[in-house]
Amino acid sequence: MPAHSSWFRGVAAALLVFAATLCHAQPASTSGAPITIEGLGKGIAPINGPCRFRTGDNAAWATPGFNDSNWKQIRTDRPWGMQGYDRYTGYAWYRCHLSLTPAPGLPPRFSLLLQRTEDAYQIYWNGVLIGHNGRVDPYQVWYYDQPPEIYGLGVARSGVLAVRVWKAPLFSDDSGRDGGFATAPLIGSPAAILMAKQALDYQWLHGRQLRLAENLIYALAALLGFLAWWRNRSQWFLFWTGAFAIVPPLLLLLLHSNLRWPYVLVVGLVQPIFVVADVSLWFLLLWLLPLREHRRLSRLTRILACVILTNAVLDAVVLAIDWGPRWIGRAQMADGVSAVIYSLLEPFPLVLVGVAMTRYRRFDRTRWMVAILAVFDDMVVVAENIAKQGQQFTNWTLGARIDAPLFSVGGSGVSLHTLAGALLLVAIVYAAYSRLREEQRQKAILEREKADLVRTREQMRHFAEHDDLTGLWNHRIIMERLSGEVDRSRREGTPLSVILADIDHFKNINDTFGHRTGDMVLREVGRIFRESVRSYDWVGRYGGEEFLIILPGSAFDSACLRAEELRLAVQEAHIRDGENVLRVTSSFGVAFGVPSDHELEDVIRAVDAALYEAKANGRNCVIASDLTVAAGGESGGA
Repeated sequence: MPAHSSWFRGVAAALLVFAATLCHAQPASTSGAPITIEGLGKGIAPINGPCRFRTGDNAAWATPGFNDSNWKQIRTDRPWGMQGYDRYTGYAWYRCHLSLTPAPGLPPRFSLLLQRTEDAYQIYWNGVLIGHNGRVDPYQVWYYDQPPEIYGLGVARSGVLAVRVWKAPLFSDDSGRDGGFATAPLIGSPAAILMAKQALDYQWLHGRQLRLAENLIYALAALLGFLAWWRNRSQWFLFWTGAFAIVPPLLLLLLHSNLRWPYVLVVGLVQPIFVVADVSLWFLLLWLLPLREHRRLSRLTRILACVILTNAVLDAVVLAIDWGPRWIGRAQMADGVSAVIYSLLEPFPLVLVGVAMTRYRRFDRTRWMVAILAVFDDMVVVAENIAKQGQQFTNWTLGARIDAPLFSVGGSGVSLHTLAGALLLVAIVYAAYSRLREEQRQKAILEREKADLVRTREQMRHFAEHDDLTGLWNHRIIMERLSGEVDRSRREGTPLSVILADIDHFKNINDTFGHRTGDMVLREVGRIFRESVRSYDWVGRYGGEEFLIILPGSAFDSACLRAEELRLAVQEAHIRDGENVLRVTSSFGVAFGVPSDHELEDVIRAVDAALYEAKANGRNCVIASDLTVAAGGESGGA
């Protein structure tokens, strides 16, 4: 129930105001006479004049007894710019003489409702200041989209309503036709006026539902763009997508919210924020069309972006400063120069699209969509800007037509400008998404190619370092490892044991069973050696049927025991070749010592001598040799 009560009250209020308006009290007046409003009760009545009007400023004009018979007459339901004062800026006064009669049975208590205006004003009733909107003194400040305000007139049957209005100086995009009241003030009982304000607020919110939804979508697109860029810092088109999409929500908050931002903040940010959308579109076109490889065009885009941003900041400073009367002309001149610079740079997207179509004759559909909609949106913006800049000096209505709704949805109007911007945003988001997908696909391809290269390099390295048949280290690598271990043993003074093994009668195996069976024997013996040593030991194929095993840090007894284990493992192995089961043996030579005074050749000579002695002793045995003794020509068996 609470979720629907506010909606129901809003609709009910709108219906009541509509009914009250149909039966509101009718004012009766004649030229030069007070505005008489009779029967004020549940209804409301507009104060639509004619009222007395005078340009300039004088505090005495608020007093009820002031003689305003020589003032001009003007209506309050239209701005003074449409009634002969289209070039006037500064202070002006309205004076309305009112004669109020309440409905029978109601007290003579009235309230006044001033509808939306862009000007700052002060309102006096019978010479007493009863309210203001904006700041008139001591600073001449005006606001955007002033909300409706209610002012109580108290108990009275007649009086003088004096309104002091400040109209901002005419700058480049201001025609001066909007000074003063755009809609006549409303008067009625406090309850009726409050109901009228609620109805206006409801209508205003209802008419902006589509705009609010549109800006929420823009804000969501901006958030996604910035988050995607944060995860992919090199993809700057994602950042520019977020910057392009964030502009409308920011402008909505600054210009059309009731948060009452400080005036200097609003004016100081609006101009640069407008330009951020233009600059973002420029860099998006560079990325998406693509034109970044065009160095001169990229450099030109960066330079023009700096120029237009600097121009916007300086123009914001000019507009935000509270100029005195003698400085207004210079401020207007500076703003005019800024408007010319902006108007010259605004069509730059057309240049970018033209260059892209010249360089790339075959666009894909995504790029065609971005290019066409960028041209369409830019032409609309340029036409609207030129029309607004020129309406001070002409009667052009093109700008109003561009802003006028093409159609409405749920009471919300959709203008050509809005439609062009929304279509361009959709095209940019889709193009950015497609570009990101393409970048990710290319990255995945590169990663796969990199992995393939790494795998190929590892395979080549493996083939270069390992024996093709047994998978053990080949002769070159095992000798390099032995050289390294000899150097480390000499440097650290740690023992080193080396085993050289040879398969007994291997030539007979090849001759009897064939080389395929011989290869099988080599693989099986190599597997036994590889699986039987420690993880930091080295096993390699020394050549033919010989295997070299390096045991760093092994003492004499440990090396002999390891060699004996290997001998037994080979002897007990059953090597199957089809239905045949082969039993082979092997001979082992072991060299032990600390090769402090010996080179690599001495170690090989010692272990080879031990192996030779093992073969001479009948094979299938282990012979160990001390390096020192071996160097002297002696050996011992184990």
